[in-house]
This record gives sequence, structure tokens and C-alpha cells, in this order.
Amino acid sequence: MGAPFRDHPKLCFVFLAVGLVLVVVTSLTVGSRAVNIPADRVVGIVLSRLPVVGRRMPEYSESDTTIIILVRLPRLLVGVLVGAGLAVSGSSMQGIFRNPLASPYILGVSAGGALGASIAIFLELGLFWLPVFAFVLGMSTAFLVFFLGRVNGRMDTPSLLLAGIAVGSFMGALTSYIKFMSRRGLQDIVFWIMGGLHGSLWNHVYILIPLVLVGCLIALFFSRELNVIQTGEDSASQLGVDVQRSKMILLCVSSLLASAVVAFTGVIGFVGLMMPHSARLLVGPNHRHLIPTSALLGALFLVGCDTLVRLMGNMPVGIVTGLFGAPFFIYLLVKSRGVTGW
Repeated sequence: MGAPFRDHPKLCFVFLAVGLVLVVVTSLTVGSRAVNIPADRVVGIVLSRLPVVGRRMPEYSESDTTIIILVRLPRLLVGVLVGAGLAVSGSSMQGIFRNPLASPYILGVSAGGALGASIAIFLELGLFWLPVFAFVLGMSTAFLVFFLGRVNGRMDTPSLLLAGIAVGSFMGALTSYIKFMSRRGLQDIVFWIMGGLHGSLWNHVYILIPLVLVGCLIALFFSRELNVIQTGEDSASQLGVDVQRSKMILLCVSSLLASAVVAFTGVIGFVGLMMPHSARLLVGPNHRHLIPTSALLGALFLVGCDTLVRLMGNMPVGIVTGLFGAPFFIYLLVKSRGVTGW
């Protein structure tokens, strides 16, 4: 089946953007423990916080305003940013490696972030240092993999993948050791590694907005290079693309996005694997259209999953994404069996 929006990608953007707004508003109305707020009141409360429009809005109860503005809205905005960041990171990764099975965590970023968070929890350093340790260890793991993946000064894709698997496994083993040694913090470590949007704050939104926005814009800026790389690295070089420079920049951007996400939400798997492939089915392989479509799909999917987990008892959202993602990964694996690259 061809991409239905290949010739009309802007129409796809509009559909997905409208769908995202509807899902966000719906998600704001529902919550755990049956604390539901009507949609018109939700929209009114949100509009009341805007500089000009807010003056014309009526007064709402303090409890409803607190639930929407301080609890649900930052959680949903973090979900939008995390979903978009993971999807764009996955889209870049799949373009670089020319493989639909690639994902943001292929370089061991998630394993490094999990180790950093586990260390912070084990040492009882507090909530401030947890995302700091997770981000630093995640990026450090990525740069270690970059170093091990270079052959004769060039980024070698097979070596990079093998280095990512090896380093990620090593970081995972260290995390398991910390869990084994930990007593009071074991439950916190396990719950964090499952991945979730619980505990999201406005400070997290303010930090993630520039990181995700800049990362997505850089990936979109290199959409032409990603398109040309799909023809092969030799062909791309002949067409004037600095393949090594483009790969390094895009790998750094992908790792930055994944590390930022891991730092605040834990390990949320499969979003970066599923959404780029789904976007490719909608708008085709052109990364100029694929990257923004992936971002919208990722945001829509993760907010939808988070709404579902709140209705089911506020479990970690990483459980639900894993339940959706594992069968999808098996489907891709079977479909691509015996096929090299794309």
C-alpha cells in the first residue's frame, strides 16, 4: 500500500495537529480516581491563563484550576515534547542507518541514562540531581559509542551498532548491580526505569522545549542530507554531501533528544521505532515531510497512551508503549527478514 498523503503532506499535518489538540483536551478532562472535569471548563481554565484572552474568562474553582494548570497540563506538555523528541530521534536514526529497525536507544543512550538515574537514587541525592545524572551518563554513553565506532577516522555503521550493543549491555549490567545492592531505593529505581510522565513539572517543560525544538529543527535542516544518504554513502558523497559530518551531527542530535527524554521520564521504549515507520507509511520517505509527521505522531501516540494509563490506575506509560511496540517490532523484523537495508 502506498503512502496516502505522499502528494498532500500538509493535509496530513493538519489532520494530525487537529487530532493532537483533541486528544490533549480529552486527556485534560480525565484523570485517575475518577476526577473528571468537563471539556468546556478545561478549555476555559487554559484560556484564562493567557495574557489577553484571560481577562474575559470567568472565574473557576481553585481546585479545578490547580488540577489542570499544575498537574495535568505540564504532564501532557511533557508527553507532547517527549513523544515528538523520541519520534524525530528515531526518524534520524533510521535515516542514518538506512534501517527501519533502528531506534534512539540503539547507541546505549537509554542504558546510560538509566545507570545515571540509578546512581542518583542509590546515593539519595534528591530529585534535582536525578535528571542531571541521567542526562550526563546518557550523553557520555553516546560519545563513548561514537569513539568506539570510528574506523580510520570515519564513522563505521557496523562498528557503531556493535559498540552501542556492547556498551548498552555493560551499562545495563551496572544498573542491575546497583538494583541488587540497593534496598530502600530499589522500588524507585525499578519504577523510574519503567518510564512514565508522573511527576512532570513546569520546570521540566521549560527545559525540554528548547532542547526538543532545536533538535527537531536541526534534524529538519538536514532532511536533504538524509534523503541523499538513502541512495548510499558513496552516491551521497558524489552528490556533494559530507556524509561523515552529517552523520555525526545527526547522531549527536538524536542522542541529545533521547538523553533529554530519559533524564525526565525514564526509559519509554518503542516510540522512536514505531512512529517514524508509521509516518513513512503516511507521507513517504522524504525526510522533509517525514520528520514533522513523525513528531506529530509521536506526540499524539504518547499523550494517548498516557491518557490510557491514567484511566487504568496511573501505571508507568512505558508498560503500554512496550505492549504496543513489541508486536510492532516483531512485525518489522519479519517483514525485513532477508532484506539488507531498505
